[in-house]
Amino acid sequence: MLSEEQKTRFRPRIVALQSIAGIMLVASTLVAGVIATIANWDELGDPLSMLPLIGTIFGILMIGSGIVFPRVFAGESVSGNSEEEKINSAVQAITVEYLVRYALIQAALFTNLMVLMLDLHAVTLGIIGLATVVFLFLFPYQSKFIGSVEKRLG
Repeated sequence: MLSEEQKTRFRPRIVALQSIAGIMLVASTLVAGVIATIANWDELGDPLSMLPLIGTIFGILMIGSGIVFPRVFAGESVSGNSEEEKINSAVQAITVEYLVRYALIQAALFTNLMVLMLDLHAVTLGIIGLATVVFLFLFPYQSKFIGSVEKRLG
């Protein structure tokens, strides 16, 4: 549906979005590595206290919101008089959708990393792993991004 010229025109925006997502993932990995080196791993089997429970509930809600909430933006119709304005509108809406999605998942990830630093528990590790997997699964690959733009226009 989109011509190669149109795909080439918004390719820098895709690269910028991928860079932002990559930086967020690398930052989370570096923080997790630092916390892993300072954590007292002997406390891992302790009973579940209130802090990991709150972090887990918050993490699940934010990861779920990161998957579901940006779909609200997906329902928006594209605006503009010309084909170019419609494409730019769709690209902008999808970029915002990805950024909102990553901000929500990153909030869950960093909150649980802080909980992990304060109170080490296996449930918190599970939420951190889940957030990382969801983060990787929802990465804005070029084909997914272009497919979203075409779906929005069609």
